This record gives sequence, C-alpha cells and structure tokens, in this order.
Amino acid sequence: MARMRRINVVIDPELDDRLEQEAAARGVSKSALVRECVERGLPTEPFDNGMARLGDRLAPLFADVESVDDIDEYLYGTLLEG
Repeated sequence: MARMRRINVVIDPELDDRLEQEAAARGVSKSALVRECVERGLPTEPFDNGMARLGDRLAPLFADVESVDDIDEYLYGTLLEG
C-alpha cells in the first residue's frame, strides 16, 4: 500500500459516534472506515461541470476582438509620472 497522508476532517459528534460504533462492529479503525467510505463514494473520474471547456465554447464569440497588451493604458491612457 502507498504511504498514507494525514488529513484533518471535522465532523459533528453524532456522526463521530456512528463512525466509532461502525468501526468497532467491523473490527477496524475509524481511519480505515473513513478511507473505505471515501473510496466507495468518490467517483473514479473527476467531476466535470463543463467549466474546463468554457474557454473553448466562448472563443468563437470573441474571434474578432483585438488583444490588448496593457489594459490599464488602453482604458485610462498613459499616466503622468510625478
């Protein structure tokens, strides 16, 4: 098994009590039970809410827009020093 990483998880007391009881009933540690539950509940593929491809979907809307190197100068003009 790969080297474990320690994390902190905050849960309410009732859930902790249930976790402790279930772990004792199974004869495993609370950590082992948490790992099992996370493994069962976590999908193998990352969640895709569509945001990763948002830029690709928006690009055609801005195809004719010129890029600006210095947005501040473009918006406000050259600032005078001193």
